[in-house]
Amino acid sequence: GGGGGGKKEDKNQMYGEMINKMPQFAHVGQLFTSSASVDLTESEAEYCVSVVKHIFPKHVVLQFTIKNTMEEQQLEDVEVRIDLSDAPNCKVESHAPAEVIKYGQPGVAFVCVERADAIGSVFIKASKLVFKIKEVDPSTGEVYDEAAEEEYPLDEMEVSTSDYCKPQDLADFRRSWEATTPDNDLVEEFRLERQKSIADTVQGLIDALGMEPCEKSAAVSAAARTHRLLLSGIFLGGIATLVRADLRMAQTAGVEMKVSIRTEDLAVSEAVLEAISS
Repeated sequence: GGGGGGKKEDKNQMYGEMINKMPQFAHVGQLFTSSASVDLTESEAEYCVSVVKHIFPKHVVLQFTIKNTMEEQQLEDVEVRIDLSDAPNCKVESHAPAEVIKYGQPGVAFVCVERADAIGSVFIKASKLVFKIKEVDPSTGEVYDEAAEEEYPLDEMEVSTSDYCKPQDLADFRRSWEATTPDNDLVEEFRLERQKSIADTVQGLIDALGMEPCEKSAAVSAAARTHRLLLSGIFLGGIATLVRADLRMAQTAGVEMKVSIRTEDLAVSEAVLEAISS
């Protein structure tokens, strides 16, 4: 409900201020929203890395938190290099390495990506940590001068449509729907042969779009043959977005779904439809 939003807003404001204070990111403007943290390594890895995606008007700032679990190592000049060859409209603009990461004390490195499309998926095929290792004597804490260059691979990651959305709860969905222009409406029907249930389809839609289910419409009774899901969110640029999905169990197999999208901006309607279609 509405209560959970406050904490996230505070956290976002904190992130935004922190990034804006860094000279290499002073120009990125105002933070719109930040994703949840996503792991890019196994939890038992030597170096554990997770990423938070911060969405700005024309940039994404990737914040990597790096934990060094090796007691006899100190990491220095730790940066993340990303491969954007599958994201032709994007380029790495600047980054801020973590200067020193000691055992058990996480460090943070940033990469700033400039985007050409307002709400476009950015697929990052490969990325890696690049850093220097210095040996540490765990008994005394002494750090030896000699440094070895090292690389460590990370999982692929993606900035997807849901990352550009702030969920927005509505008390009266229908009133908001009727108050919004129909000029940018998109309506599409889908036949989802592989879906086993309406409940799974509903959860998949919520996850794909990052929008807020309204009027308790995320809850689907186990026996339901039909269901209507109402979703609301604010997309980058402050674009209020509404989605109405009518679902029913197909006669043979799978789920049939009719989706209506209503927004103040056709480009957003198209991005939402593409996210549902994929």
